[in-house]
Amino acid sequence: MIDQLELLDRQLFLLINACNSPVFDLVMYYVSQMWIFLPLFFYWFYLVYNKVGIKKLLILLSFLAVLIALTDQTSNQIKHTVKRYRPSHNIEIQAQVHSVNGYKGGQYGFFSGHATNSFGVAMLLFLLFSKNKVWLRLSFFLWAALTAYSRVYLGVHYPSDILVGMLVGVFWGFVVYQFIQYTFKKQFNETINI
Repeated sequence: MIDQLELLDRQLFLLINACNSPVFDLVMYYVSQMWIFLPLFFYWFYLVYNKVGIKKLLILLSFLAVLIALTDQTSNQIKHTVKRYRPSHNIEIQAQVHSVNGYKGGQYGFFSGHATNSFGVAMLLFLLFSKNKVWLRLSFFLWAALTAYSRVYLGVHYPSDILVGMLVGVFWGFVVYQFIQYTFKKQFNETINI
């Protein structure tokens, strides 16, 4: 059963990774670099600041830093415990992997830190923003999904690396959200809804 799932994961990876073009090579390479999204992040921070002010924004940013530390460290600890080679380092399929600009990532890839971080942030923002801001709330997950997809496209993660990273990120995003609500209830006698 495990062998069949691993074979399916590998085949799905090769199928996704093979759908490439010079234009998408460029796009996905930059999508995978988080700095490309800085204007979007600043816009999201501006929306939060506009609603809650600087004091509460700084509290939220400190929780965001905790979230990123949790997601990133969870991913890194598991990567170095499981030691599953990335597709770009797997000698069985290495020759079939399409890579961009010689980028191969670190040696181990289970599970994706990019997916964990981005889905953690997406989940946290999704929960913090009001339910009537449907398109904005969906945009958080669209950003996370695009970031995660870029990792398979670039040949550095299997789909299962992304799926597990997504689930772990969503979990940590939910946990940090609960701590935020607890903190705001204690400190300001209210929960936060942006």
